[in-house]
Amino acid sequence: MKKIITILLICFATTATAQERISFLSPPSSPEASFTQQWTAGEVTINYSRPLARGRKIFGGLVPFDSLWRTGAGGATIIDFTEDITIGDKTLKTGKYSLFTIPGERDWTIIINADTTLHGAFGYDSKKDIHRFKVQPVKTERFYEAFTIDLNEITARGDGFLSLIWGNTMVKIPLKSPVDEKVMADINTRLINNKENSAELFYQAADYYYSTGRDLKQAAIWASEAEKADKENFNYPNLLQKILADLNDYKAAILAAKRAVVLGEKKNMTNAVMALKKRIVEWENK
Repeated sequence: MKKIITILLICFATTATAQERISFLSPPSSPEASFTQQWTAGEVTINYSRPLARGRKIFGGLVPFDSLWRTGAGGATIIDFTEDITIGDKTLKTGKYSLFTIPGERDWTIIINADTTLHGAFGYDSKKDIHRFKVQPVKTERFYEAFTIDLNEITARGDGFLSLIWGNTMVKIPLKSPVDEKVMADINTRLINNKENSAELFYQAADYYYSTGRDLKQAAIWASEAEKADKENFNYPNLLQKILADLNDYKAAILAAKRAVVLGEKKNMTNAVMALKKRIVEWENK
């Protein structure tokens, strides 16, 4: 009996040692990923898995055309919006959604679904779709080995694209924040309709018009009004000189910049003053 027990112990120890010898860590075939992008007043967070091409034909092969795709690997791809946002042509409320697609040779169907508990597409229910729309794929110059989701081409107005990229294929899903529309409505109500007279309101409206590429002449008027209402605020002539320079009115831009220099020197804003003086010299030589 003792011999049998001893033999079993030896076998167990030998097996365990062998298992330890062949045990090693390997990179995941579809690594998980997540990222958060600030988006106007809120954030967009994406959680997904990134399958690798590994020499395989992807779309029309590994991922069949005209079939529902989990848009990644592992669990369902999840998008979390902390503010209302327009995707495609429909505004979605703040919250979490799953993202599915139906890749095609000529166009893709983008699907936003309410169920965020799924493992991939198993259990997918089209009745829980919030929105469906189509986009066209484009060919990329470089090859993407790992499936990639990215937020890019973001503008000051809150526009951008959620890009799905794998291999040499990319689809761009348009996103838009409703914040721009709200800000413009507020500016129209308070400054144009109600004619409020506030230096900071004039400044914010001018700055928004300037940063979003709108009517620069109107922006210059509001920046001037802000400076008239408060002649000790460095920000007001500093913004005005930028706007006037973009309007190619360098003579007026120089005067605004010089007023900003005086205020900046009072507050020991060394770097800002040096930059302004450099711009003044450049404009005087035009």
